[in-house]
Amino acid sequence: MKSKLFGVLLLIETSALLLTAAVAWHYHGVSGETDVRCFLLTAGLTGAIGLLLYNIGRNSHESLQIKDSFLVVALSWVLFSAFGMLPFLMYGTVDNVTDAFFETMSGFSTTGATVLDNIDSQPHGILFWRALMQWLGGLGIVVFTLAFIPSVAKGSKKMSLFAAEAPGLSVEKLAPTMGATSRVLWIIYIVLTLLCAICYHLGPMNRFDAVCHALTTIATGGFSTHQASIGYFHSSYIEYVCIFFMLLSGINFAMYYFLFHRRFDVIRRNEELRWYLLAILGFTVLFLARFYFAPRFSIITEEQLASHPQTEPDRIRTSLFHVVALLSNTGFQGSNYDYDLWGRLFLIPTVVMMIVGGCAGSTSGGIKMVRVIVLFKYFRKTVNELIHSSSMYTIKISGQMVEELSVKRVLSFFSLFILVFMVNIVALSAAGMSFEEGAISFLTCFSNYGPGSGITGPSGNFENIPNFAKWLLSFDMMVGRLEIFTILLLFTRSFWQTK
Repeated sequence: MKSKLFGVLLLIETSALLLTAAVAWHYHGVSGETDVRCFLLTAGLTGAIGLLLYNIGRNSHESLQIKDSFLVVALSWVLFSAFGMLPFLMYGTVDNVTDAFFETMSGFSTTGATVLDNIDSQPHGILFWRALMQWLGGLGIVVFTLAFIPSVAKGSKKMSLFAAEAPGLSVEKLAPTMGATSRVLWIIYIVLTLLCAICYHLGPMNRFDAVCHALTTIATGGFSTHQASIGYFHSSYIEYVCIFFMLLSGINFAMYYFLFHRRFDVIRRNEELRWYLLAILGFTVLFLARFYFAPRFSIITEEQLASHPQTEPDRIRTSLFHVVALLSNTGFQGSNYDYDLWGRLFLIPTVVMMIVGGCAGSTSGGIKMVRVIVLFKYFRKTVNELIHSSSMYTIKISGQMVEELSVKRVLSFFSLFILVFMVNIVALSAAGMSFEEGAISFLTCFSNYGPGSGITGPSGNFENIPNFAKWLLSFDMMVGRLEIFTILLLFTRSFWQTK
């Protein structure tokens, strides 16, 4: 069964590569670009291995167990990245496996960190492949398979497959089966992508740019067809369209299902959505206030002040764009994009938003808003129980009680997050990165945001960090996208001994 599923997954990637080859072929005829051969060769190799694996496992009647689900999900992301990096190497976009794998894992995990400093000079096929990778990774490769090829995992525990790839506190079924739930989510995903592309194209974006940016906006990935990202277009309209769809993409996609079915009571009760919107409002006001009062702070230099937005409309747009890009973990950069130049006064809230991320059930990264809510409510519960020792308190979210097991998992998640953070700091420092650059690079990769700080910041990229750091951060991207437990379970002896 595992072999059959891996085969189907590789055939899906083959289809994506062939679609990209068609785009490259079109622009070969238009402007003589020569990357179509790279995609055809990669598609041929990927398809051949996919067919081989499918034929090996097609007669297997074995069903996937929970243990197998975690293994399939983790390995599928490695396989997709291993084959997906080949066009970058064949065309010469990068000249080594380390950079190619980093760029590809950054794509599929919707991180948006890049090693490229020549994006504008890349052919259309390469640019489209970078966007399509993020779109496929946005809702998840395995979730796509469950949505449109449900028979491939017939008789298996599809809920565990879905849960292993869908980060959050719990999985919400919107239909009687997980396959039907996956289809609902993907239909919502496709509709949002189409609407976003149309809105972009109504502005100063050409059709190609509109499609590519729509793919990466709804996936909250942040790859752009230009080195200057969204700021390339110098358009307030484009930035506000981007803000709107980044915000929508950070919301639990189940809310759109309830909206379509007029379940306004469910939306109104959703506490995570309220926290998410309030966080956007609160941080936007915070950044507006800091831009406004920055000249009064002695720690802000004249050079830093010169990098701040100067007019009131620019301050509002810059603050809102920055906050929504961070809380949705999209990582796009607007006209005033370089938060490194703004001064250290702006860095701490930037890192906090980077870590928190959007809602569970969305395409955003981060630790998810719902976990922050549970953590705050757990602290409040602990304080209340200390004050009133004879009373019993429960944690409720959206009017429903959170089970004790779920609370323990949230606490375990935060404990593991801190442990993984400390290990990465030591490893990245040993590799030669400074403490601050290493810390923020880990946080941005683990949270699937993209830009870091210093050499990996908004005006830089990840090209010049040590190779060991690139491999480690590539692993961090996958751990952050699939969540700590999905990956770390694979490294425990008891997991492999479970029958």
